[in-house]
Amino acid sequence: MSVSTIRLFVTSFLIFTALSASACEVCGCANAGSYFGIMPQVGRSFVGLRYRTASFDSHLSNPMLQTREQFQSVELWGRFYPLKRIQLMAFVPYFFNHQAEVKTGVNRRLNTLGDASVVANYNLFNTFWDSTYHGNIQHSLLVGGGVKLPTGRYEYDIAGLTDVANPNFQPGTGSTDWFVTALYSMRFGPWGWNTDLTYRHNGLNPNRYRFGNRVTANTLLFYNKELKNLTLMPHAGLYTEIAEKDFNRRERVERTGGYISTANLGMDVFLQRFTVGATYQQPIAQNLAVGEIRASARLTTHITFMF
Repeated sequence: MSVSTIRLFVTSFLIFTALSASACEVCGCANAGSYFGIMPQVGRSFVGLRYRTASFDSHLSNPMLQTREQFQSVELWGRFYPLKRIQLMAFVPYFFNHQAEVKTGVNRRLNTLGDASVVANYNLFNTFWDSTYHGNIQHSLLVGGGVKLPTGRYEYDIAGLTDVANPNFQPGTGSTDWFVTALYSMRFGPWGWNTDLTYRHNGLNPNRYRFGNRVTANTLLFYNKELKNLTLMPHAGLYTEIAEKDFNRRERVERTGGYISTANLGMDVFLQRFTVGATYQQPIAQNLAVGEIRASARLTTHITFMF
């Protein structure tokens, strides 16, 4: 791990412990890391679908090249417990990407499978499961890692005149990438705090392009309101992603990398074994691709089944 990578990780950790988003080539990015967010009850397995939409304005300094990108995805995700302290999570996204050239009106679309990810976490401690614990604060900490597989399409050719002129528009990265994760949850009565931190090390793809390593952090406060037949969980928090610059054939791609932070507001509804919810994310600070990209608000919705 390089010195710059270590500095990136440490800086981000300090920022977010005091408290998932894109940082890319000159194009909005469909290849951000997996986003955890609010998850159903600790200790229960689930499967579900998530829908996410995000849009970007790119090439802001050049009206002749300016584009508008919209990324939509439907993601199958799940959580499983093969052993009591081992948590497995899987993510399989399908992307609907659209790019429009502002000046010419030319439209390009890519609808296809994205890169699948698998994450394994180990429960270091969990007072929710401890029948001998009688404190007022319940909490748990999981640490682990995972892998992102190149199951999605990456067919970008820098010399191709008909291709979208950005590798980030591709639904896949073409590389095998590795994750290190930490997830912490705390409950005090109806109130709770949830935070997750992920470091992603990106590999080199067959085109000898490597996306910049990145750190993502998500932290939120939530409140449990129990009604007769359901539970409401409003929540609010912050999400931030910081990325290093990309490399193309060992050459640094200057207009890549950066950071974005969003303020998040959402609601989850628990009804027996089902959970439905939505989270709205509004950018509050960003510097993407040296200012060449501007991200707009984004939305995530989901439905899960617990078992």
